Amino acid sequence: METEVALTTVPAASTSTVGGFLLAHPVGVAVVGGVLVAATTYWLMNKFLKKKEEPTAA
Repeated sequence: METEVALTTVPAASTSTVGGFLLAHPVGVAVVGGVLVAATTYWLMNKFLKKKEEPTAA
């Protein structure tokens, strides 16, 4: 029975370790930074380049 409990808790522990490693590793930091820059650029492009409706002459 103890083996079953240990096996179910291993994936949760390993994913947090992998996530911590990726954030601490320079490549992981570069990937996270790139995602943040891309998301911010996408948001700004949509905000400032959105076509505005022009009033039509009746």
